[in-house]
Parts: sequence; C-alpha cells; structure tokens
Amino acid sequence: MVKNPFSRFRRSKVTAEASNSETGDVAIKHDDEEENNHQWDRPVEFVLSLISNSVGLGNVWRFPYLAAQSGGGAFLIPYFTLYFLIGAPLYFMELALGQFTSRGPATGFVLGRGWQGVGIAMIINSVLGTLYYNVLIAWALFYFFLSFRSRLLWSTCGNWWNTARCFVPGTQSSLFSANGTTWNCTEEQYYNFSQYNCQEVNQTGKVTATEEFFYRLLLNRSATFDDFGVPGLYMSLLLLLAWLIICLCIIRGVQSSGKVAYFTAIFPYIVLLVLIIFTATLDGAGEGIKFYVVPDWKLIGDFKIWQAAASQVFFSLSLSFGSLIAYSAANKFNNNFYQQMCIVVSCDCFTGVFAGFAVFATIGFLAKSLGADVAEYAKASGPGLAFITYPEALSKMPAGPFFSIIFFLMLLALGLGSQFASTDVPITALMEFFPSYANKRYLLVIIFCTVFYLVSLPFACPGGIYLFEVFQEYTANISLVFIGFFEVITVAYIYGFDRFMNDVSMMLGRRVAEYYLFFTWCVSAPLLTLILTVTNLLNAQPLEAAAGAGFEAYQYPTWSTILGWFIFAFCILPVPLVFVVSYIKQYRKLSAEQSNAIAAEDQTTGNPTKPSPLYIRALRLNNEPAETWGPRRRGDRTGVYANQKVDNNIPVERPPSKQSSIIQRKSSPVIGNVNPTFDESSVDHRDDPDNYPDSY
Repeated sequence: MVKNPFSRFRRSKVTAEASNSETGDVAIKHDDEEENNHQWDRPVEFVLSLISNSVGLGNVWRFPYLAAQSGGGAFLIPYFTLYFLIGAPLYFMELALGQFTSRGPATGFVLGRGWQGVGIAMIINSVLGTLYYNVLIAWALFYFFLSFRSRLLWSTCGNWWNTARCFVPGTQSSLFSANGTTWNCTEEQYYNFSQYNCQEVNQTGKVTATEEFFYRLLLNRSATFDDFGVPGLYMSLLLLLAWLIICLCIIRGVQSSGKVAYFTAIFPYIVLLVLIIFTATLDGAGEGIKFYVVPDWKLIGDFKIWQAAASQVFFSLSLSFGSLIAYSAANKFNNNFYQQMCIVVSCDCFTGVFAGFAVFATIGFLAKSLGADVAEYAKASGPGLAFITYPEALSKMPAGPFFSIIFFLMLLALGLGSQFASTDVPITALMEFFPSYANKRYLLVIIFCTVFYLVSLPFACPGGIYLFEVFQEYTANISLVFIGFFEVITVAYIYGFDRFMNDVSMMLGRRVAEYYLFFTWCVSAPLLTLILTVTNLLNAQPLEAAAGAGFEAYQYPTWSTILGWFIFAFCILPVPLVFVVSYIKQYRKLSAEQSNAIAAEDQTTGNPTKPSPLYIRALRLNNEPAETWGPRRRGDRTGVYANQKVDNNIPVERPPSKQSSIIQRKSSPVIGNVNPTFDESSVDHRDDPDNYPDSY
C-alpha cells in the first residue's frame, strides 16, 4: 500500500489495515474520513495561531480606543480584574471543550442536550463580528499601500480632500502667521508654498491632517447616519482585496493558517517596541501617558467602564466567538493546552497595555498641538483613534515611509490572525453538520468569502462608519458577555464542574488549577457576567458620537438603536430557541414511551415509587449529555467513554453482525485492553436521566 503523503495531517495517526478487498474498501473509507479532519502539524503552530488570534487588532486598535473613552487609567483596574475572574478561566474552558471533543462550537455543546444553542449563538456572533472586523483590515491595507511614497499623504495639508481648517501638528508650532493671517503650515513650509500649498485657517476649528485623511479621504464620512450613500470605490476595492487574502490563507485549514502564524504572532511585538520608544520622545507625550496610567478613582464605580472592560476582555481573547473551540479541536487529545493557555493569555493581557503607551503618548502630543485637554481629545477621537494617532506618530519619525510600511504590515498581520479563526468557525460548523462537504472545503471557503464580501459592502458607504459602531456595540459587547454567561452555566452547572474536570484529567493526567477554576467557573464568572449583562440592558442608551475631527456632536437616530437590539436578539436567539425545541422533543419522546420509562425508573430505584411528572423528566433529560457526547476520535475513547458507539452520528441499537464486527476489529485501534467494539452488557443508557451517574 502506498503511504498517503497527507497522512500526517490526520486527526488519528492509526491507519486501518485490510486483508481482503471487502475489508479494504471499508478501511479506505475510514482513512478518508479521518483525513478530512486536519490536525496541527506542531504544537508551536497552535500556540502561535492562538496568539495571532487573540493578540489582534483588539489590542492595538480597540483597547486604546476603549481606554480613551473610559478615563484612561480608570479603565485598567476593571480590565485586569475581569481578565483574571472571567477571561482566563473561560479561555481555559473553551480550549478544553474543543480538544476533548475534537468538535467545533456547532456540536461541541452536546454535553447538554438542550444547550447546543450556545454553540450556534457563538457561530452567529462570529459571522457578524467577521463582517465588520474585516473593515479594519481594509483600512490598514489603504494606509499600507499609500506608505510606499517619499512623502506620506497624511503628513501635510493642501491636498484635494483637505479643508481650510487642516493643520499639521509639530514639535514647536504647526501654524505660521504672516500679516495677521494664520496659515496651516510651519514657516519653512510657508516659504516653500508651491510644494505644501498652505491655506488660511481658523484657529478655533483646527483639524489635524491625519484626521482629515482618515475621515474625508478614506471613509468619505457623511454628517449623519441617515445620509448613508452608496459604496465608495476605495473601500469597495479594499474590502474585496481583504476577503481575497482571507480566502487564500484559510482555504486549506490549519495547515495554511498555521504557517502564517509564525509571522502574524511575532512580528507585531518588534514594531510596537520601536514605536513606543519613538513616541515617548514627542512633546506632550508625558501628559498622555500620565492620563493613561494614573486612574481617576471617581470613575472606578461607573458601570459603563466595567462593561467596556468586560467587552474588551471577551473581544481581545476571542471568547464566545467559537474560534478557540474550533482551533483546539484540531489538537491531539493529550496536548498540554493548560501551559499553552497560560502563555497566550499572558501575551494577550499585556499586549493591549503595551500598545496603549504608543497611542496615549501620541494623544498627548496631538492634544498639546491643538491646545486641547488630553481627556477631551481622547474621548472625541472615536473608533478611528488608532488610524489617526499611529499615522501621526509615523509621519514625525525619521524615514517615516519605511516605518509606516512596517507598522501597517504589522496591523495587517494582527488583523488577519484573528480573522482567520473567525472566518473558519462557520465553515467548520457547516462541515460538522454536513460531513459530505468535508472534502470540498475549498469550495465552501470561496462561497463564504464571496457572500461575506457582498454583505459587508454597506460598510464601504459614507455612512458605513456609523453602521460599524452599531455592530461593534451590539455584536462585540453585550452579546459576547451574555453568551459567556450561558457558556459557563452550561459547563459548570448543567454538565457539572466535577464531570468536566474529570474530562480534563483524561487529557492532562490531572485536574489542573482546580480551586481557581472552581471559584471562577462556579462563582465569579457567572455572577459577574450576569450583573454586567443586566446593568448593560437596563442602562442602554442611544449611541452618541462626540464632536471632533471637524464633525459636530451627533446622537444616533432611534431606528439605529432598534437595529442594534435586533442584532443582539439575533445573536442570542439560538440559546432559548434550541432549548425549547429540544425540550419539546424530549417530552414527546417520553410521552410516547411513558410505560417503559416508568418501568425503567422502578427497576433502577428498586422500589415501586411513583414516577416523576413527565415534564420534570423531560427537563432532566434535556439537561443531560447527548448520546454523541464524548471524544470524537476513536482512539481517545477510554474510561467511561470506552464503549461509546463507534459512529457518532448513528445511535447503536443492536450488536453488529459477525461480518461487520470482523471489519470493525480490523479498522479500529485498540487502547490498552479496551476494544471499542460494541459490548451490549456495558452500554451507558444515557437516554434515561435516572440511570445517568451523578459523577464519574
């Protein structure tokens, strides 16, 4: 038999052998099934992919933006607190769930029959988040391409998109006055008028060149949400290119994205270090950094700051998106994901703080140039903060175009690393629900990316920045925390903390960090996520855009708020919907077999006691693991899972025939003294909730 060159990509390293043509056909079919389930080539690729997934634009772009909106240093205290009490333990939970089951979020939550909607909600949230997240990659592409110039376009005024209020901040003074008139350039630039095309400015309404470049050239931002417009040429082409890159990088699954992770995970740290060192030398940088690290203690009790910190923890770590479960599902069963989790979480936690120094140093510089208060300027910057402050710092650096190329290449690396995982989630889910499509992954990737591009075109409109804010608020904020609450409840309470830790012990050989996980999973995480969700819902207000960058203060229209809550409801709807549908299914099943269920219960208890009401039995059964719960790979089924049915999709109702038993023994691996062929005497009757053991 010729060895398959792709055999090292299989989830199972066991290759079935056959001694005759009949069994050979079956063995080949089994090999093909295993080959479609790809596995990480090396553990380091998994770690680097996790880093590039979690340490993404959320750290370099979103963290500084939320910190600026939430009082700078006052944001750091709830951020670190929630990171330790919610973020890290949920990260561990998602990695453990994916690696144990070798399933994505679509089928990973069968540990509770009625709670599979949690995984489906993750997929929906991931799809909606993917749509607007790729817009950031398109922005980075725009800056990256325009960095290949001897003079950065955002470093000067006088371009066709600039207004009379444009000015260029400088270390001394960006304005020059002559004969009672103020010009938007330095004295040196004024006397080289033909090159810089200086314009008269109004001192009371200055707008930096970087702000006008971002809002007027790239976004062509409209004054209101109602003035939505049609997709612009620049943004439409950039979005197309962004989706094309994503398509090419994930078309082969973890084998392609894993190689890219070597670059996307390491390169950003080098660039950030260089940028931080330079921005620290800018005039006014000290005031910006002081605002960043010194908390305003009066703001600590503001629930809005805690809500913003929670959303950043979930967004940064990619919790409740399903991408962590999908990535860890491609691990070997005994992979030490606990050590890997500690490395990734530590990197992610401090990367945002690290990047914040460069942003707030530049904010201090810009605020001083404008004569504005640091807090006011930071709050008015909006979601484009990073695409204003970073380019401003780059324009002041020696060899600015070179460093600009490097920096925006870094942003692309960060954004793509996260986007790979998010885009892969719905594709993996579809292949789990429809295994026949598993060998047509390339076609699914092309179709998904094409559809996603067309659906994301509204973000390329002049009013797209307002739609971007709505998606960010309702898909990457409230819904993430809400799904996280049901996730931890499902695992820690519905399935059971003790049961899940036993499953973890099967993989790692011990129950790691047990006391910490018990406190966070059973106490702090469910309590805090519930409080944050409720307070967020009770205190919800229409979105507002502060005045700045040449735009007046603006309150979003009522219909945009309705749209936002519709998006939120769409994200979380699968949780209650799947539970109700599953409950009705279990109730009807028990109702049809009521007499048999009563007999089974009496035999189990040993006493002819009155059975529980039918609706109670259906509820209990709805909260029990499904028949397909357990390790998906045959070689991983040991202990209580040793006699789990071989086919995860078809329940075993009778012993296999003699002929099929021979085929199965030849094609199934043996673990120790356990043969995973069917043994009716040891069947785990999980259909009956009274027969299911309290613990392992």
